[in-house]
Amino acid sequence: MKRLALLLFAPGLLCSTLAYAQFPGLGDVANAISKAKETSDDTARIAKGMSGLSLEEEVAIGDAVALTIVSQYGGVWRDEAATHRVNLIGGILAQYATRQGLEWRFGLLDSAAINAFSAPGGRIFITRGLYELPLSDAELAGVLAHEIIHIDQRHAIDTIARGELVGGVSSLVAANSGSFAAYESIVGNTADLILVNGFDPETEFEADAGGRDLAAVTGYAPGGLRVVLVRISAGDGQSAETFSTHPSTEDRLQHLPDDPPPS
Repeated sequence: MKRLALLLFAPGLLCSTLAYAQFPGLGDVANAISKAKETSDDTARIAKGMSGLSLEEEVAIGDAVALTIVSQYGGVWRDEAATHRVNLIGGILAQYATRQGLEWRFGLLDSAAINAFSAPGGRIFITRGLYELPLSDAELAGVLAHEIIHIDQRHAIDTIARGELVGGVSSLVAANSGSFAAYESIVGNTADLILVNGFDPETEFEADAGGRDLAAVTGYAPGGLRVVLVRISAGDGQSAETFSTHPSTEDRLQHLPDDPPPS
């Protein structure tokens, strides 16, 4: 797993012009982390979860994790129509998210894998393989809403804060003391959680249920995500990596209401 040092000092490998075009500001990860470390005014530490990290710190870590996601999943997929559609639907959903202080950003990854990811601070990705199933607007909304809930509930950072990953709590304590190495550790642990280990099943079920409700609130049929999972369970669009960090589609379906398919 690539760590923060690699993310910051290997721009030719990870920080391609495609990533900059899709996510302006990702190249400022080093400056953002430096600025976050220098912040001592308690009033700047807003919107904290149980992690104790400020919003600025969470966004800095999320941007570094986002670069890892982009680098490991084929870079940014430069399809203008798909990018516009994902950002339009994602932006509508984000208007009803709890954490209105975040700058939500949505991107597509040039990978045939069928998967979607979220990084702390409001960064959400969907792979080309998943997008091209193809997805209706309600189905796409269900997928994006699931990822929004992960960020809305601070699932990644709070999982580390609870000590469920090696070095989690100690890294967070050190980070709040201004340790660059601690931030590097948090980025690595967060990336591992999102890309390798995945959340525990209950957290994923929470994101499914919350995403269903979020989609419904914004006017999309609540059964969109369920339709995607049913299609994948039936073998539609299977790839070598289909929601590989999520619980089985059968388990997820058992925890979702039996909503009628979107018309």
